[in-house]
Amino acid sequence: MIRKAVGIALVLSIVLSGMAFAAGRQQARDGRIVVGLSMVQQDSEWWTTMERFARQAVEAEGWEARTIWAAGDQAKQINDIDDFIVQGVDFIIMGPVQAEGSTVAVDAAHRAGIPVITVGRISNTPNTFGEILADDAEFGRAQMAQIRRDFPNGANIVYLYGPVGASFAHEMWYHGTVPALNANPDMVLLERFQNPSDIISDGLRTAEDAIIRFGDRIDVIAATNDGLALGAIRAVHAAGLQDRIKVYGAGLTMMGIEAIYRGELRYTAIRSQAQNAVRAIEMMHLYLQGQRPYPKRQLIPPVEVTIENVLTVRDPMFGGTVPNPEVWRPSN
Repeated sequence: MIRKAVGIALVLSIVLSGMAFAAGRQQARDGRIVVGLSMVQQDSEWWTTMERFARQAVEAEGWEARTIWAAGDQAKQINDIDDFIVQGVDFIIMGPVQAEGSTVAVDAAHRAGIPVITVGRISNTPNTFGEILADDAEFGRAQMAQIRRDFPNGANIVYLYGPVGASFAHEMWYHGTVPALNANPDMVLLERFQNPSDIISDGLRTAEDAIIRFGDRIDVIAATNDGLALGAIRAVHAAGLQDRIKVYGAGLTMMGIEAIYRGELRYTAIRSQAQNAVRAIEMMHLYLQGQRPYPKRQLIPPVEVTIENVLTVRDPMFGGTVPNPEVWRPSN
């Protein structure tokens, strides 16, 4: 009899906990919506800008934003999402650390009834509510097209790939860069160097390795992102090869655009964090209206930046607002 009473009490406790959780969620929707921001790593300029725009977009709605940084650690991000579930947030905007490993976190939030919108990268699960990312294949094609324009007679290319495991890097390389290389046999890939992250120190290390191995045979160092490209610039200058090797980035950062203006970086392309944030808010409003985004995966095209247009391209990250962006202004 005692065992039966304990069992009934336990079931009742679980039911009441679930009711309290649901009531808390409903109260948030009736009042102030809480959005959890699960961002990849704080030492990446792209992701710190993404977090800033996401927070601004959330707070502009009168909602609350809570950020937890995964520090590039997939296991930590899974625990971070568990924390958001316990807190009972209404939505999660997530930059997945890895396409495959992040599925555990997304699926857990889905089971808890919390819509997850991924930005910047994908998670290999059907349980996201929406996915917003750059048209990464087009980033690869556009970068190779600029190299072709700069080297019409062909070039020897070193490629800095990373972060390993990031969906955008995979998409850009395999569906954009590789087909362009195959279509242009005089654009010779000397080697692809893999990197665990998209930060400058990794780009510096692998570019140094490339220069030691290939030296002045290199015409081009192209990178999946500006972080690795900025590291390559340091290695090229340290080797005294800045007049010989052109460096190409992608996913513009503020340090990257400075390097474009100084003539150190030949090319980059904006992977707009502002547009990621705006579309995430649009998807949340659809959810609150009982609708779903169509298409579920929305692609943002690149905006190419070179020395020729660096002072005329408009983007919210340069200042202003999303509807009224500013042009970039040099610091000197």
